[in-house]
Amino acid sequence: MANRRHSARRVKKLRTYNVREAAKATGATPGTVRQWAKNGLEAVEGVYPTIYRGVDIIAFLKRRDEGRKQPCGSGRMYCLRCKAPKTPAFGEAEFWADGIKLGTLKGLCPDCAGIMNRRSSVAKLNAAAGDLKVSMRCADSRLSGTPEPNSNPHSKRG
Repeated sequence: MANRRHSARRVKKLRTYNVREAAKATGATPGTVRQWAKNGLEAVEGVYPTIYRGVDIIAFLKRRDEGRKQPCGSGRMYCLRCKAPKTPAFGEAEFWADGIKLGTLKGLCPDCAGIMNRRSSVAKLNAAAGDLKVSMRCADSRLSGTPEPNSNPHSKRG
């Protein structure tokens, strides 16, 4: 599975794991664990078959995840197509309220023209938007402009 985040939640600190056990505990495959060993996961020296300490597995996965994080910061949104945080095109965004407290900032990616979204509360909107020009949008009412319903569709109005 591509882009899978492996979890260290089921790894116990004081236990040792062979390749198969480490794979099962993290939700990875044995091949992935062997690849981790090539990329810096420390094995216990002088022991065959290869075993890993739980503390080392947890530390390796934590280091790997910290290296991937890309915080957006103020005035930026994450583009899923480009896989990077960016300032929306033209420095503009729209805020679509989902209720009284929450909503979504929407903007266009300047490179791929894809729609970027960022969830924010109304209270923290200024911090999330930064120096963007934000226009407030409200959802259209579903029932506005509908004719008066007829309870008997077979009757004719005359």
